[in-house]
Amino acid sequence: MRIGFYIHHSMMKAGGIYTYSIGILRLLLKAEGIKSLVIITTPEIRKNLSEFLVNPKVEVKTINRKSIFVNIRIIISIVFHDIGIVYGRFNSENRIITFLKSFSVKINPYNSLIKKSRIQLLHVPMQYSPIYLTSVPVITTMHDLQEFHFPENFSSEERIHRTINNHKSIYSSDRIIVSFDHIKNDILKFYNVSPTKIAVCPPPFTENWFVVKSETNFAFLREKYGLSGKFLLYPAATWKHKNHITLLETLKDILPEFENMELVCTGNKTEYFETIQKKISELKIANRVKFLGIVPEEDLIGLYKNCQLVVIPTIYEAGSGPLYEAMKYNAPVICADTTSLPMAINHSDYVFNPTDVQQLGSLIKRMLIDKTFRHQNIMNSEKRIRELSSIDYFSKFHDIYSEISNKY
Repeated sequence: MRIGFYIHHSMMKAGGIYTYSIGILRLLLKAEGIKSLVIITTPEIRKNLSEFLVNPKVEVKTINRKSIFVNIRIIISIVFHDIGIVYGRFNSENRIITFLKSFSVKINPYNSLIKKSRIQLLHVPMQYSPIYLTSVPVITTMHDLQEFHFPENFSSEERIHRTINNHKSIYSSDRIIVSFDHIKNDILKFYNVSPTKIAVCPPPFTENWFVVKSETNFAFLREKYGLSGKFLLYPAATWKHKNHITLLETLKDILPEFENMELVCTGNKTEYFETIQKKISELKIANRVKFLGIVPEEDLIGLYKNCQLVVIPTIYEAGSGPLYEAMKYNAPVICADTTSLPMAINHSDYVFNPTDVQQLGSLIKRMLIDKTFRHQNIMNSEKRIRELSSIDYFSKFHDIYSEISNKY
């Protein structure tokens, strides 16, 4: 089977979606059922994929998204495709609508690349594909429909963007992959789509999702980032639903009890980071909090292995890469009782209500003070990793690939 695998040009900033993509990529390359895999990406992302370039199964095809000509073609393709969808709802047999859709594919630079690659299908491990209705079936991974649950977390422009692009992805993709049942249930609830179009394929949680395998020495990390010594860690882009604010409010109350403790946050700094900065200033804890932005993977591994505790207070999570990474690297970890997180950690002692500052504060303090409790937490993580390692993750992906490639 010859698979096309798309890695978006801005995925390094996408946080969990990028690490998910790397995890799936590793899974596919280990499987005998995949004879060759064509990675479709940009020259910039290609530089970060050196590990995969030496694999005889892998070919890499790039499109320069910095090219004005390429971007003009993509914009025209999107506009024609969207017009075709809107007017097609009223008269799908109209020849003009058929032309618009056909032209949107022909002008799209990804179309010719797909044809030349001779792939049997294209898997886009994110919500939106760069092309639909092409000559090969397109599979997208839908990560969440969070805007239906927490619309206040999105601007009106973001909600419009997600509405349009989720509609295209759900109805124009040939198959949709989700990681958890609750995401499938959301799609079925909010969109008129057959359950058979959606496949639940858990990602390979126990795979190493990082591109690198080394870790940075902690002495170097302390000097590089000016760490005082002991620290709590929260790796997450600064989206509103990641709930940094509640964590900061919690730490305002408990940090005075731990003189040499600070909070270290990593991940892409979004526009919402300005709000977080204001809260830090308001709480007067700037000297106890560090936001490092996106850090090299080897640095992040070093931070996991040397932190006192990983805290994941997100109010919505399709699937938390940092939770699995913390368990994998033997870092004590606690998480919110939302979406898939309780199932992942599988122990009620280590989950909390992400809106309850007192409960979160009590759990953090216990994790820092009670050595037996910390040890039990790490033992639980080791057990969960063993349990997750026993799952055959590839078979579900392979079944979907085989079914859809044979169908088309």
